[in-house]
Amino acid sequence: MSQIRFGASEPFAYKAAQWTYDLPKKAEKALTPKLGEKVSRFIGNQLNSDFSQYTSISLGRFKTLLAEPPRLPLLLLLYPGTVGPRLYRAYQRGKENNDFREMGDVLRRDLTAITLFVFALAPLVYGVSKFTQGRTGVNLVKPKEGGVLSYSDFRNYKIDNPQALWQVVKEGNGEGLEKAINHLNDGGLQKAVESLNNAELKKEYEKASVGDALNKLKQSVKDFVANHAPKSDAAIDEKAAVKAAETTFEQFDLVDESVKKALDLGKKDNSKQILKIATHLQGQAKGALENYAKVRRLPSDMLSFAVLIAFIGWFPMWINGVWNKRQFEKKQAMKAQAPAPVVEKSPVRPAPALPPTFRQQAVPFQPAFSPFAPTVAPQRPVNPFIR
Repeated sequence: MSQIRFGASEPFAYKAAQWTYDLPKKAEKALTPKLGEKVSRFIGNQLNSDFSQYTSISLGRFKTLLAEPPRLPLLLLLYPGTVGPRLYRAYQRGKENNDFREMGDVLRRDLTAITLFVFALAPLVYGVSKFTQGRTGVNLVKPKEGGVLSYSDFRNYKIDNPQALWQVVKEGNGEGLEKAINHLNDGGLQKAVESLNNAELKKEYEKASVGDALNKLKQSVKDFVANHAPKSDAAIDEKAAVKAAETTFEQFDLVDESVKKALDLGKKDNSKQILKIATHLQGQAKGALENYAKVRRLPSDMLSFAVLIAFIGWFPMWINGVWNKRQFEKKQAMKAQAPAPVVEKSPVRPAPALPPTFRQQAVPFQPAFSPFAPTVAPQRPVNPFIR
């Protein structure tokens, strides 16, 4: 397979991955003299990318891959990648009418939403997991240190020796272990064997049937949890519990042996169905509690994620609305309290007295024609010679 090189002795992608992997340790080492050990360790944990977090969960026929990205790199990517373009667009629109208030809206909404998305998910998952772990019967949070158990931490729930079995029950996971074992079944292996035509192979399978081995395992786990699970009003007998754990663990081995014989049976008869079912059953008994814890943790993650998304969609808008409303009310109050501006009127100066003219002194002023004066009809002259 050819590799793309950028003028270096190693691929660029490999160098970038190695730099990312070494970044937490380098940052913690560089920041310790300046910020102290605790602060630098906290920053290093935020930069850390634990690749063991990427784990798959089997959900019947489907598998899902789950991971939790490091918070600080995710925050550094989301802030400039999301807030930057929206802030620049708000600035462009603000230049059109010289109103840049939208930039404040973008900062309040987007910064709040991104910060909630990055930092609020973990405590929300912790609260939901702690509330639901009582019903599931298995610890989903760390009982002493605090915090949520990661999917990679559930590997400690795998029962590969008697001491692991006792430790699981001792930590308070007995009810969950019993539920996980009760959910196991032969996956239809018994029906697949009954459909074979070879009678000798059928008898060989009956000597170590997976179904019979699972039934014995379920009863043994039930008795072990009932007799040796920690109780608040009774002391723990460590020796008796470890001895009972060894006896119960033998049933786990018997289940594995029966599955192995079923695989041999499928190979002898060349049965693809038996091979497929038996291959799927390998390790299911010893890893039952591990898979059970992962599947029970998954709804907590999904519920927390849904609640957080709904909260992000509503809370930043509400905060921004409250801010704008208060600013508007503050401006209105300032306008109401301000005194009305006093308009100074210019003083009325009297018109200067002019001396009377010569005409005004000689003849009193009378209008030439007054429309309101009474009209007198003219009289005709009297002729004395006409009577």
